[in-house]
Amino acid sequence: MNLPSIVMIDSSPEATEMVRFALWRANLRCSFQAFPDAATARRCLLQQRRRSSDGPAPALILLESDLDYTDGLDVLRELRADAGMAKVPVVVFPSYDMEGEQAALAAGATEYMPKPVDAELYARCIAEFYQRWCQPQATPSGRPAWQAPSGMRHARRRSDWMRPAAQWNTPNSGN
Repeated sequence: MNLPSIVMIDSSPEATEMVRFALWRANLRCSFQAFPDAATARRCLLQQRRRSSDGPAPALILLESDLDYTDGLDVLRELRADAGMAKVPVVVFPSYDMEGEQAALAAGATEYMPKPVDAELYARCIAEFYQRWCQPQATPSGRPAWQAPSGMRHARRRSDWMRPAAQWNTPNSGN
């Protein structure tokens, strides 16, 4: 069975290692690839994919909106403009919540969630992204396929992760 692929575009090596550790700790099987800048991400995700369109698209992309020397939302717009990457779920996962949720969703983000500061919350956040976007969906042939649920868009705030997991899909009346 092919494992889902998670791609992270983030200039912070600490953030990349936190995601890698969270996936390992929760025993979530996937391939993980990190790009430290927008130029490398563009080259590997868009140009390389155009040359060999037979490769599968990632199951999930985690995108830092504040990349070195460029705006991560520009990368998001390019991903959405590419036919092979247009339907890949992209979670804008910024280090700081600077009221960028509306801009991220307008640029085509599937979900918006500022990175939790607490390591436990960070790990739970990554596990929940995996469960939401990388779980196998049944295909007509009966074999699992790694696809994101269609038509889902989520906006999360840090306070959502403070609530019990059973309440994550319900609106927080305190916001």
